[in-house]
Amino acid sequence: MAASRTRAGRVSCDGCFFRLNMLCAVSDSSPCATFRPNRPEGLRPPSQLRLTFRKERQLQVAWSFPPPSEQLVLHA
Repeated sequence: MAASRTRAGRVSCDGCFFRLNMLCAVSDSSPCATFRPNRPEGLRPPSQLRLTFRKERQLQVAWSFPPPSEQLVLHA
């Protein structure tokens, strides 16, 4: 984790995708929040976490309606 912090500290506009492709609209020479590294494959979105589904849990019903035969006995 410390290596990623030091790498992020050395970021400059010279390695920015937008600056190298003349797409940068910022006149300041310091790196901005839109910095994206220039890679041979082009501009890539940041990696995202994968969505994994859990097994469905069987619900245990604490209370339910009595079956129709028992309801007839109760209300007759």
